[in-house]
Amino acid sequence: MAATTAASAERTTTYAYFVLGTLTLLNLLNYIDRYIFSALVPYIKADTGYTDAQLGLVGSAFTWVYTLCSPLFGYFGDRYHRGQLIAVGIFIWSLATAAAGFARSLDQLLVARSAVGVGEANYATIAPSLLADYFPKNRRGMVMSIFQSTIPIGAAAGFVLGGYLGDPEAFGWRNALLIVGVPGLLAAAAMAAIREPQRGVMDALAERLPAAATTWIEGYRRLLVNRGYVLTCAGYAAITFALGALVFWAPEWMKTDKGLSEKEANLVLGICAIGGGTLGSLAGGFLGDALNRRWRGVRGYFFICAVSGGLAAIPMLVAIVSTSPRVYQVSTFITLFLVYLGNGPANTLVVNLVAPNLRTTATGFLVVAIHVFGDGISLSLVGWISTYLRRLAEAGFPPPAPVTFLAELCHISPTTQTLSVALLLMPVALLAAAIFYGLGLVVPEAKGGIALGDGAR
Repeated sequence: MAATTAASAERTTTYAYFVLGTLTLLNLLNYIDRYIFSALVPYIKADTGYTDAQLGLVGSAFTWVYTLCSPLFGYFGDRYHRGQLIAVGIFIWSLATAAAGFARSLDQLLVARSAVGVGEANYATIAPSLLADYFPKNRRGMVMSIFQSTIPIGAAAGFVLGGYLGDPEAFGWRNALLIVGVPGLLAAAAMAAIREPQRGVMDALAERLPAAATTWIEGYRRLLVNRGYVLTCAGYAAITFALGALVFWAPEWMKTDKGLSEKEANLVLGICAIGGGTLGSLAGGFLGDALNRRWRGVRGYFFICAVSGGLAAIPMLVAIVSTSPRVYQVSTFITLFLVYLGNGPANTLVVNLVAPNLRTTATGFLVVAIHVFGDGISLSLVGWISTYLRRLAEAGFPPPAPVTFLAELCHISPTTQTLSVALLLMPVALLAAAIFYGLGLVVPEAKGGIALGDGAR
């Protein structure tokens, strides 16, 4: 009997790594489809004449739909077969990515990118909880970091593919969207056959809730009184405010304010993302798990998140104000390394701080928080500030006095480097993230690492 049990555990472990590999590869495709649009912004702008404000609206539309759909998928994910739900999401986002290539107006482009948000909200909300039920707590930091490492790799691939495929002399931006969208339609079938594990099977018995279904309202009440979880959402939102705007606007920013070509900008960003982002993601998971073997509960994860956010503000500011290509490129690399250092630990906090039957709901609410207060604001805000300052300059009016003072202090032009001025908000957001995560270090914990006040005991 013991041998049978051991063999079963070994098969489960082998299959768990198969699921991790499958979800990680699909997450790579997810982020390629998401970030290629940012790389295509200069080509779309040149072809259509859309302004920074209009393209920022398209970026924000994706974010808002993604945000609004996440709680719904969180509710479904805590109740139904997660692999099958994910398969539907992959099909929707891939079809919508390809459809954006056929858009003939701003409204059509807006609708297509919004639909991408529906499918990606499904995937991003459900996948982490599925992984949490395949791996024990002491491995989740590294597991989440492996899964999340595809964000910078996908971003890099999106930048490079967008920079080269989107060139009118190659395939053009419309065909580029078709090329990256079609493979997902084939990949959707892979997830439908994934086994559904028992919820909470990898958690200690004391941390599991009864099998009875939790109502939507009760679930959110438990989340909102969980102080550690709320602080994680706040810190993650501040990080997303900064990183979301930087990633979306970086190709256009490096072109207009730094003087690089579209291909050069996307190549630099691809190298920074795949190098700095991937190394940061993997290092964060390793360090977080190592610290939690020495420290009680989840404080090691909070520590990594706080340090990464606070330190990242420095090279991000340097990248914005520097005129030296070597300096701002290296600073961008370091910024992405430090920001992604906290990515795996932050996602581990979300699944470790809540009860097993609330994990998908918790991830869905996290998505709402980080996009409502994060890039749902910053993407369009940066575009609006840039367009406003540029129009003032074209009309012969000086920029507002506070803007002029700040720009002179940072040695950037408020009339020609308008994106750089707008991006000065991002280091401030990173410092705010460090404060929120730092407060998480003093949150009291119950046995097993679930924060007191979560209503789950």
